[in-house]
Amino acid sequence: MGSSTARRRRSLARAAALGCGALLTGILATGGAGGTSAPSAGSPDRGRTVYLTRGCGGCHDASPVGDERPAGPKLEVKAMTRNARAAGRALGPYVLESIVAPRAFAVPGYVSGAMPSYAQLSTRELEDLVSYLIGAPFAATPAARIPKRPVAACDASARCRSTVARWRRVASLPASAVPGAKITAAADCLTCHRYAGSGPKATTAPDLTRQARRKRTVAWLVAKLRCPDCRTPASGMPSYEALGTANLRRVAIFLRASRGVQR
Repeated sequence: MGSSTARRRRSLARAAALGCGALLTGILATGGAGGTSAPSAGSPDRGRTVYLTRGCGGCHDASPVGDERPAGPKLEVKAMTRNARAAGRALGPYVLESIVAPRAFAVPGYVSGAMPSYAQLSTRELEDLVSYLIGAPFAATPAARIPKRPVAACDASARCRSTVARWRRVASLPASAVPGAKITAAADCLTCHRYAGSGPKATTAPDLTRQARRKRTVAWLVAKLRCPDCRTPASGMPSYEALGTANLRRVAIFLRASRGVQR
């Protein structure tokens, strides 16, 4: 359960190098200029329902008392806090990673790989379950700064229109990919990522220009955009759930059409 200290340091170093940490702090506090507010965190009460209906208690024990050793690591807060510290993680992110990528950190005394991944849970279910386990509301990822109408916001900006026109030309994008390209250009994705020469020159975030070569489905990409840490633990990427399903699909279609700069 959890990740290595080295991976945590890389994630923090990337955020610091790009200035993304300060950006996201402002977004969480204000909801972003012209954007939507940060989504509410999970509910411990709803999380208890997830815990019971998903059968977590069949292998784990969340009680602070009892000497009988469960099949899986004890999910009592003090025990999880010790394990999170050993993994070099804060408690909430550690528990989330333990649910979606249980092989990332093996709790001493337990066999790695015995627990299946629960990455198929929705963002809300994951946040609720983590909230129940740690005893406090938890949000998987911060909200990104998103214009209320991202396509219109790009259309209203000469710079954004010019950027997307260049992308379409050099990457040979079809018309179906243009709305997603406009959203990508307007939603601050280029704060960390690059696309066809746009974006920061020094970055460890993936270049999006050749995303089609990764052969991700639209559904996978939508899920990734909704809850990045649920697909890639410790990603350092904010959630774009506030875009809504229709806009997330437009971005996914754009990424699926991005096969690189055409020479």
